[in-house]
Amino acid sequence: MVFNQHLQTSWTMLNFCYMIVVACRIYHVSSAGKLTRQCKESYGKCGVTTDVSCNRMFGPGWVEMGKCCNSRPCCVEFQCGEIQQIPNGKMTKTGTAIGSTATFSCDTGYELRGSQSTTCTGDGWGYLPICYGCPSKTTFHFNGTTYTIPCRYLYSIDAEDHCKGQGGNLASIETEEENNYLKYVAKLIPGVSYWIGLSDRKTEGSFQWISSQQLTFTDWYQGPPIQPDDKTIYFQNTWDADCVLLNQEHSYQWSDETCDQIGAYAICEFWSVLSF
Repeated sequence: MVFNQHLQTSWTMLNFCYMIVVACRIYHVSSAGKLTRQCKESYGKCGVTTDVSCNRMFGPGWVEMGKCCNSRPCCVEFQCGEIQQIPNGKMTKTGTAIGSTATFSCDTGYELRGSQSTTCTGDGWGYLPICYGCPSKTTFHFNGTTYTIPCRYLYSIDAEDHCKGQGGNLASIETEEENNYLKYVAKLIPGVSYWIGLSDRKTEGSFQWISSQQLTFTDWYQGPPIQPDDKTIYFQNTWDADCVLLNQEHSYQWSDETCDQIGAYAICEFWSVLSF
């Protein structure tokens, strides 16, 4: 009697273990199938091995995007994505895959500044050209934001009023990526410095964006003299400096300058892509 009870208990435990193994296998198969299906739904291909890159398995332009079953890479063909039309210009492209090209032209009365064409690489499309619109204004887009450059010299306070009158602010630069792009645009219009919306007029030494954005990034010129230094030498006179330029004399790094003595262009920023 006792022997039969032990036998029945052992048989029950064996069945239980078997069911766990089967369940785990079913889960693994279904999970692997799901992963593989997700790869195919993203127009990818499951790699044939775990230790070879997608680029080597399928050719240039293929990158890993998640996993298939058995930890094999899910490989997808890199796409640069769509390109928004440049303001006051036109664009045609051959596709969005690696090696595709986009070609640009400007409307009558505007001058193309930058490369006439760009190629899709693993880093994307790269910087797009602009249609230079002076003596009116130049408009360009970056990461969902619209910028304009009024083509005339302004003191900082006048530049601030101009941007606000258009529905924007002097530009607030929040990331290195944005800063590098604005420096790229600045170099397409050489010989000009640009006001941005940073100042310490309220509290000396405490720089704040006019737009009330947080100051999370800076690109002060490292001298000599190291910026900010709270002074501007103007016709051998020294003036207090509270407003900030992308200074062409310093390769468009930042410097603080007197707000009402140095004439410069301005970069206005609008918080969405607008048609001007």
